[in-house]
Amino acid sequence: MAKNAIESSVLKKITYLIDDKLGGVSSLNLNLINQAPIGFLQTVINISELNASYTKAGIKYPVHKQIEFVVDNKCNAYTILKKLRSLIPEEEGVLILNYGTEMAMLDHYSVLQTTFQLVHDEYNLRLAKEFGHVVDVFICHNAFIEEQLLSMYPKRKKDIFFLSHGVEIPGFYRNHLPKNMPLRLLFLGRFSKSKGIFDLPKIAEILRLKNVPVTWTCIGAGPEEYDFKTSWHKLDEVEFLSPRTNAEVIHIASQHDVFVLPTKFEGTPVSLLETMSVGLVPVITSLNGGIQEIVTEDIGFALQIDDNESFANSIEKLHHNRELLEMMSISCRNKIIYQFNLENTSKSYFSVFSNHSTFKKEKKIQKRKLGSTLDQPFLPNMVTRFIRNLK
Repeated sequence: MAKNAIESSVLKKITYLIDDKLGGVSSLNLNLINQAPIGFLQTVINISELNASYTKAGIKYPVHKQIEFVVDNKCNAYTILKKLRSLIPEEEGVLILNYGTEMAMLDHYSVLQTTFQLVHDEYNLRLAKEFGHVVDVFICHNAFIEEQLLSMYPKRKKDIFFLSHGVEIPGFYRNHLPKNMPLRLLFLGRFSKSKGIFDLPKIAEILRLKNVPVTWTCIGAGPEEYDFKTSWHKLDEVEFLSPRTNAEVIHIASQHDVFVLPTKFEGTPVSLLETMSVGLVPVITSLNGGIQEIVTEDIGFALQIDDNESFANSIEKLHHNRELLEMMSISCRNKIIYQFNLENTSKSYFSVFSNHSTFKKEKKIQKRKLGSTLDQPFLPNMVTRFIRNLK
């Protein structure tokens, strides 16, 4: 018993705060958790919104402890933050921040841990600007976000790290496609307007008018699933799938040729890395950040936002030039193997986490105002809930 207590005391302790949302943020955190070296004790606080409009990830993380924290937005916001703080361990270590709830909590309560914000995209940049005073270390995944952070905090260069995230490299990848076979197109992501899902039927229509034979598979779920499914033409050959595990997703992806993502908002999509790992050629929106850095001309097609004609033309080009398709496919997989292999990229993260104590700073909590008139530190939660329930 005493030996176990001693061993536990020398473990490096990491607590991840993760919203229970289907998407790349959950996937990235899961990938990191899976790669933790021996000597790390990991806890996840899984934050789930009651009656959420978004699709939940529903992940059971392989950690020492997973705590489910359900947020009822009818509650007083200050009550929510107080409850969240009560779940944070009273010990030194690493605290991983992904969303706004935990950053607002840190603006009202101090913790013993060193705080690491994962700055995934421009949403997280806004959080970094608003709550940077409670963050010890910023970690970003592409040069664009790094540049923005350095501009925002020029005196904090030592606190800003550009660490590429990665994916596991499958032992299998897509098969060579005979010239007489239709291209197999894949969408992988949340079924929401921000991912460009309603552009896909429009791209399909352009391809149909061009007599370019393709099949479509859409993997995912989301709040606009019904409208998305009913927006396709009856002549489109499209299949909708919701695999239970990431392993199933990757296996299905390997049976396709082209990854189509006309997204409107993105950082460095995990789905891009995952599909490239099995040789899918990306036809994707060219957005600031990881997409522009990864999708070079030898890899795929990075196109202007809302330009469905160019998306269709790029797919048509791959249809007519199967040699180009195969060359790009090989380049995609090789890029992931040599630059985004999770086994290698995760080492940089845990190296920084191991030195958490060197980054810990004194913080000046600002206690910024939260929510609406019904959100007040002095107002009992039962009063706030009662009034909101009346509405």
